[in-house]
Amino acid sequence: MRISKIQENISINNKYQAQNCQNKYTNQSNNQTYSQIPTNFKYNNIIHFSGLSHRIEPNFVQNIVIGGSKQDTCLIDDVDADIYKKMSDTRKARYRKIFQNFYSDSRINRSEMFDRKNVCLPLNNEYTLEKFIQASKMYLRYKDHQILCLGRSPKWFLDCAVEMKDGLPPYKFVPFSKYWFQKNPRTGLKRLNDMAPTLEEEAAFKKYLLHKRLDPESIVKNMQETGKETIITDYICTGKGVCSFLDLMGRFAEEQGVLEEFSKSIKIVGIGSMDYMEELNPYAEEISMPRAPIPDILKPYENNIKQIFHNLEYGMFSDMLLNQNTNECRSTYWPHDAWTVYNPDRFRTGMVNTSQIKKLAEKFDGKEKYYTSYTPAMRDYRNLVRFRILDGLNERGLLK
Repeated sequence: MRISKIQENISINNKYQAQNCQNKYTNQSNNQTYSQIPTNFKYNNIIHFSGLSHRIEPNFVQNIVIGGSKQDTCLIDDVDADIYKKMSDTRKARYRKIFQNFYSDSRINRSEMFDRKNVCLPLNNEYTLEKFIQASKMYLRYKDHQILCLGRSPKWFLDCAVEMKDGLPPYKFVPFSKYWFQKNPRTGLKRLNDMAPTLEEEAAFKKYLLHKRLDPESIVKNMQETGKETIITDYICTGKGVCSFLDLMGRFAEEQGVLEEFSKSIKIVGIGSMDYMEELNPYAEEISMPRAPIPDILKPYENNIKQIFHNLEYGMFSDMLLNQNTNECRSTYWPHDAWTVYNPDRFRTGMVNTSQIKKLAEKFDGKEKYYTSYTPAMRDYRNLVRFRILDGLNERGLLK
């Protein structure tokens, strides 16, 4: 599958979403358009992020997005489950109105969005919200396992599952972006050494894994103590991202002397859309279920590594995994180029030094938007998605 083809389809999908946003942001049941929030209404500007709380100061948000304009405050406070539970009915109603009006709200600066053409919020009707909650429930079957969320893709689903009654215990998150493998239908899997991490970068990532106790030896120990595999979950289309992670972990496991034991201690749970796979390959006679290719280092133990794929409803999948604004507000972006540059736990909290971001951006033709902190518009976007999910769980009696 060619990357250019994937990008082309994503672009077409985003264009379609943008053209239909105006119609989506009306009350689905009675076609009522919501009224605007009073222009002079002021919100309490408190940020709650990764356990940290502080008041926004002017220019706190690093707005390096080309063409953007600085805005000192966000429209709404940050939202988490504890904050949601303390909200009054009036405040919840206000947030629902902001959600419904987000596309047309004149206070939203489109230049501050990661994808300026597609500012639609996801899960904007009850059908896609229900499909999202059903997909999140899928993870409850693994509640007795240690779950490793690989990168940003599964994070919204896992966060939702954690907030459900009798839901998941806290899961493990490993920021992991980019890949260094290429699939060729004739020659098979190829490792692109010039795209792979340097030894220095690998050392930094291994140190991070050891700190989080998610190195191969720790994963093997967890299997020995619990009898349960560690679930590695990610969005799988080509599977090159998971393959790259397994390549690094396999070589780390070999160094630690636990390669075979490691292969028996993991299970891959992929999420994705078969409809999307068919869209990418319209002339294919048959579409195979997406799987993560196994790198050479683990190939002798491939039969030990079980893989499960969960097919998602296409509209919800598009909202949560193709929409680039949803993707960017999900969590930490940490490609191997950044493993030696910044602590991923501080990324987009305002605690990463601007000079570090500038230095990193120089490697990518000045594309600072991949490394900046959230703009006010993107922070509002993220918080409204959080609110929508928590509100949906509460309405269904599922919020713990």
